[in-house]
Amino acid sequence: MAELKNDQQRPFDYARPEQTTQMPDSFDVFVSPAERLKKVSRIEKIAVVGLLLMLIATAVLMVNMRNDVSKTQNEISNIQSQIDEKEKTATQLQQEKNELSRSDRLKEIAEKAELKINDENLRKVK
Repeated sequence: MAELKNDQQRPFDYARPEQTTQMPDSFDVFVSPAERLKKVSRIEKIAVVGLLLMLIATAVLMVNMRNDVSKTQNEISNIQSQIDEKEKTATQLQQEKNELSRSDRLKEIAEKAELKINDENLRKVK
């Protein structure tokens, strides 16, 4: 078999290059917020302030709308209770009318007043 020359021989264990950790030449130093703001453009500042104002205005509007909804619900419940009271009164008056217009009651009142009742002349009051 053919033999390889020395420079062409490859050992089974490949030599791995050593990994060295490099240290950075410089470190970032803490930058104060004032220096950071100098890097922010005027348009960006206006946009951020505008967004904050919109956020605050939206929060105020939401509170105002919830307050209005609460007032409206309160008014609705008050009106509903008034309707219930009026329906109850109407039912009581209808029942009283029916009791007062009974023919037996009319006969009873006529007899107390010593009047004569003709049943043919009685009719139901509506």
